[in-house]
Amino acid sequence: MPLSADSKKAHTSFEVIPMVATAGVWKKKCDTLRTRRNSLFAAYTKDPQNLSLAREIKALDDEIADCTQHVEQERRAEQRASSAAAKLLTTSK
Repeated sequence: MPLSADSKKAHTSFEVIPMVATAGVWKKKCDTLRTRRNSLFAAYTKDPQNLSLAREIKALDDEIADCTQHVEQERRAEQRASSAAAKLLTTSK
């Protein structure tokens, strides 16, 4: 049974799955936003005076940065959890 990074709480493998799924959801959202941003940017390169496109692209860039940050936080949390579990396994031997 995997253990959480929080030494006060143990959890079952069923509780680990949503964390992985969450990272996947953020990554998928990020990819969707990038696709939309790239299509808007292609339109913007043809009409660089279109400020509404520029504002939309800026808003998407901000959302992409937020998603990227969430993906990175989830990745680090997974690494900490697996590192803590590995330490527990080696110290319990």
